[in-house]
Amino acid sequence: MQEGLAMCLTPEALHLFLSLLSPEIVDVSRDLVIVRAETRNAVWEPVGSRWCTEAPDDDFRTE
Repeated sequence: MQEGLAMCLTPEALHLFLSLLSPEIVDVSRDLVIVRAETRNAVWEPVGSRWCTEAPDDDFRTE
């Protein structure tokens, strides 16, 4: 993940965001959260004490 290109959230903010989504479009593992949207996927990864994504630039990682 390149510095400056990512959007990061606290674990609490990510949890709140995910709670607004349909569980059918969210895949969660220990070190990765994938939100499968209509146009592209967003991959969230832990970086320090936050969860970060480079979406939409990380689409290739989930194909």
